[in-house]
Amino acid sequence: MKNISMDNFWRGLKGFGLVGLTVTALGWNQPGAVAQPRLNCNNPQSQSEMNACAGQRWQATDRELNQIYQGLIPQLSNSRRQKLVTAQRAWITFRDSECAFYSSFAEGGSMQPMLYSGCLANLTEIRNSELYQYRRGQIPPALGQSYQAADNRLNAVYQQVMRQLSGNRKEQLRTAQLDWIQYRDALCEFERSGGGNAGFNICQIRLTEVRTDQLEEHLGDSNL
Repeated sequence: MKNISMDNFWRGLKGFGLVGLTVTALGWNQPGAVAQPRLNCNNPQSQSEMNACAGQRWQATDRELNQIYQGLIPQLSNSRRQKLVTAQRAWITFRDSECAFYSSFAEGGSMQPMLYSGCLANLTEIRNSELYQYRRGQIPPALGQSYQAADNRLNAVYQQVMRQLSGNRKEQLRTAQLDWIQYRDALCEFERSGGGNAGFNICQIRLTEVRTDQLEEHLGDSNL
């Protein structure tokens, strides 16, 4: 792994939306952690503070997800409810394996908790947006119109990333990709139940576009 300064990592985390959060405990998602002096996440002074800010953001997005999800469940028929539960479980599996891969280039380092929490929060924000639209009775749109074109692009980018990886990280990405396929299939069955075959097709295109963007971000990461 290349050495990266703390300042560079913090500038990158501004894209995660951490700026403006204030947290009251240090540590990484550790229940019962001893309370510490308040932190201003506009200007964290140490890696442990960055980790705490990232963890706090992840916890906030997870709370929001649970609120949206619990509000959506009563709106659904029994069959659609079960499809959503299946999709949500598949999403959690994908989320965890994707973030394990993303943070693994700092395996065992002090930055890994920050990377892992930031990834969890980013994926949760995407999922929250989808769940909000379901609550409004909408199917999230796709940018393109051809699943085949989207899938071809995805496969090309995936192979590019895989060629830059070796050892355990390659296996981690392969696991994340297989988990993503399970999530895609389950979620698109849920969207089919509310939008028919057109909804299923839009779902496949949209999720493939989003996944390709994620892989392209990995491809642009100099730490691959």
